[in-house]
Amino acid sequence: MSAEDKVFDPETLAILKAAFDEACMDLPPGQHIPSVRSNLAQYILSKASEGERDPVRLRDYALMMNVASPNAPQRKAI
Repeated sequence: MSAEDKVFDPETLAILKAAFDEACMDLPPGQHIPSVRSNLAQYILSKASEGERDPVRLRDYALMMNVASPNAPQRKAI
């Protein structure tokens, strides 16, 4: 079953939303774009479909995957 086919209960959805909101707040300013937010959601759903329910680990995983992704926008050097 893929993450897209998974059904989550209301309590789990609240956890996923919290993890997503926190991950979005932790994005660098140049990455607050719809494609990055979509990637974060996909990473969180993927890990949740494997059984992860800790919002901190979900957030950290999504941010780590975003940095590791070759399609993630790069930060500009200051």
